[in-house]
Amino acid sequence: MSADSELKVYGLTQDTSTNEYILVFDYKRNKCNGICANCNRYNTSSAWCRTCDPQNTAQGWTSGDKNVDDCIKEFQLKATSYEDVIEWIPFNRLDNIQKIGKGGFGTVFSATWLDGKRMLSDKYIASSTPSFIVALKTLPGSQENFLKEFKNFMQFRLMGSNLEVYGLTRNTTNNEYLMVFQYANRGSLHKFL
Repeated sequence: MSADSELKVYGLTQDTSTNEYILVFDYKRNKCNGICANCNRYNTSSAWCRTCDPQNTAQGWTSGDKNVDDCIKEFQLKATSYEDVIEWIPFNRLDNIQKIGKGGFGTVFSATWLDGKRMLSDKYIASSTPSFIVALKTLPGSQENFLKEFKNFMQFRLMGSNLEVYGLTRNTTNNEYLMVFQYANRGSLHKFL
């Protein structure tokens, strides 16, 4: 483990019932990130406690589909900062939806997200931008393929892609799922990857 690792390792212990070894660790914390409202310890990044906040974010909402919920929650639990959390975005929170492209890999729309993207209004205050222009992308085929493609985009994001991914939504008129991305006004979404 490198010296600049995000983890502080305390040691090993052993589960006496299974004889499995367990690594005892915590995330590095810094007082300049503020205090977590749940555990009262320093946050791991600005306004974000990696121990408490992912679990809190993954509760209290549903898309109405267990597979979609599980997919979103998988990446909510991997979030390392407030701004990186993806979410279920109710379709009625998107306005001015306009088709901007279509190809073999789906259809792309622009829309105004009325709730806006996550941001920090100052170092310790988690908030959202006012309404915000986003891109919506559909994929032809099954829901399974759609979720697989979404997971691929999320893996790129976790590995440092410049393309921001905000979450998923479902068109309430045709029940089609859409990925919600940063609006790429300088070209295609794939140029950001």
